[in-house]
Amino acid sequence: MRAAAILAATLLSASPVRAAPCAAADHVTRVDGEQECLIIKTCGKRDGAARPTLFVLLHGNHTSGSPATSQYQVAEALAAGGGPGTISVALIRPGYDDDAGNHSSGNAAGRGDNFTAANIDIVADAIARLKRHHQAGRVVLLGHSGGAAMAAVMLGRHPGLADAAVVVACPCDVPAWRAAAGRTRIAWVSESAIRTVDRIPLRTRVAVLVGSRDTVTAPSLSREYAAALAGRGIHAELSVIEGADHTTIITATEVVQAALSLGRGD
Repeated sequence: MRAAAILAATLLSASPVRAAPCAAADHVTRVDGEQECLIIKTCGKRDGAARPTLFVLLHGNHTSGSPATSQYQVAEALAAGGGPGTISVALIRPGYDDDAGNHSSGNAAGRGDNFTAANIDIVADAIARLKRHHQAGRVVLLGHSGGAAMAAVMLGRHPGLADAAVVVACPCDVPAWRAAAGRTRIAWVSESAIRTVDRIPLRTRVAVLVGSRDTVTAPSLSREYAAALAGRGIHAELSVIEGADHTTIITATEVVQAALSLGRGD
């Protein structure tokens, strides 16, 4: 009985804390995602555009515990480079904090095994709300590392939500990624993007980028994902950025350039 009680307490403590939706979801600093309230940073504005282009950026896992603001600089560059009618939103994933003490509700699972179906659905709902609010004519996702995995899964799990995606340093095949790192003792429940390729609409365009010196998500993972997309008949461009590693690639000019190109529909 004592063992059962301990197990029950452990499961309860590991369960995600469900929160009410935002008290004030203004779609500029906060947005609802199912029953969670997610923090966002919005750059750019409609500038009279009837159907603006919307970029939504998803950060990596930030396992060091740092504020999840690694996409802010990229969001600002997209808003500046996209011209009038460009809106870019850096979204703080469920359970993460920004650098101003704001917190997205939800479960970050210790900043590890958290690109799960539940979290992907929360973020997808938030993106759908942003898309409606801004009356976006085109939506481009940009994700890095765990955020790239979420964006890539979303293309197939929520087909039609986005028109294109920039997938940067992606662990797109979770079992293969974990096995390569020798971490097979505990199986992860995070989603593998490579298993959702067959559900992605054929009109979707994807840019896959990885650093040549990435030792966290090896270039082979990106190559395999890009090949799977091409095999499905989806237009996918693979770029291996010479000299970039897992962290520095997010500041590579090629990332912004790829996103802007997809935003224009090139």
